[in-house]
Amino acid sequence: MPVAKQSFDITSSEISEQKEEEFAVISTELSKDYGKKRALNRLNLKIDKGQILVLLGPNGSGKTTFLHLISTVLKPTEGTALVMGYDIRREPLKVRQVSAISFQDPRGFWRHKPAQILSFHASMYGVSGEERKRKVEETLKDFELWESRSTKFMHLSGGQSKRLEVAKLFVHRPKLAIFDEPTTMVDLDGKRMMWDKIRQLKEEGSTVIVATNEVREAEYLADKITILANGEHLVTDSLERLKDSVKGGDIVDLEFALPIEDNLLKLVQNIQGTAESKLVSESRLRIRVNRSEDWLPIMTDKMHEVGSNRITSIKVAEPSLDDVFLEYTEKTA
Repeated sequence: MPVAKQSFDITSSEISEQKEEEFAVISTELSKDYGKKRALNRLNLKIDKGQILVLLGPNGSGKTTFLHLISTVLKPTEGTALVMGYDIRREPLKVRQVSAISFQDPRGFWRHKPAQILSFHASMYGVSGEERKRKVEETLKDFELWESRSTKFMHLSGGQSKRLEVAKLFVHRPKLAIFDEPTTMVDLDGKRMMWDKIRQLKEEGSTVIVATNEVREAEYLADKITILANGEHLVTDSLERLKDSVKGGDIVDLEFALPIEDNLLKLVQNIQGTAESKLVSESRLRIRVNRSEDWLPIMTDKMHEVGSNRITSIKVAEPSLDDVFLEYTEKTA
């Protein structure tokens, strides 16, 4: 069944007014096949400079493939992308000079040590001499790897090797920093530290792309979220607007002073934006609504029509990012 795609970034009027140089990445009909399987299908996506874009999607949705294409690890089957103005097909070397990727699986020569790995990575981006030494030391300390600086890569724990993989991007701070599942295998304290470091990258001028399956990570980091499924782009927008797009996503619990009568129940059901209502008890009503911030003022005005019964308690719960994710991806199942 074909998916009705939504792409606020691509189709909205404000995007049409933006100039090409205002985007860090512009993909055009970007596609990748592995044999007979299409992993990424005609992806059109524009990513603003100076933001953190989080990629969400089920396993096999094309997140990693997209990251590998824009970092020139892979070549596209069809289409192309501009990264900081450079074409990934025609100018891959220039793309690599302005971007860097932290891979999902940590990569390092088994006998090398963290200090050596970071020093080599810095040298590849032109960081030399005392500056390189200073940045390597600073990064090892920031990522809690200083005590392990002389430990061979093969002897690092999973969490240590993952922190080292992410730390590579902090010895030179690329214009486009790409992270694929940056905090897998990392404990909770380590996750928070790494999230804060990634946000700091943005504050210092980098554009950041993060692919993750962790909802809390997405909520903590994202300026905008892109959801992919089956290699296709479903939607891109801010977390707030994505939550607002979930029909009946807000849950409003109303407690009344007196038992709820039929006329009150019908009044609530007929308010524009009501998706579903349910009696929880004789004086408590649970309603699923679109945009509670619009629905509640209408409801309170209407309460004058039902006489003496009054509201004693109002509780509102907005949809979670899990709800948003399911709203879009269930359509592709």
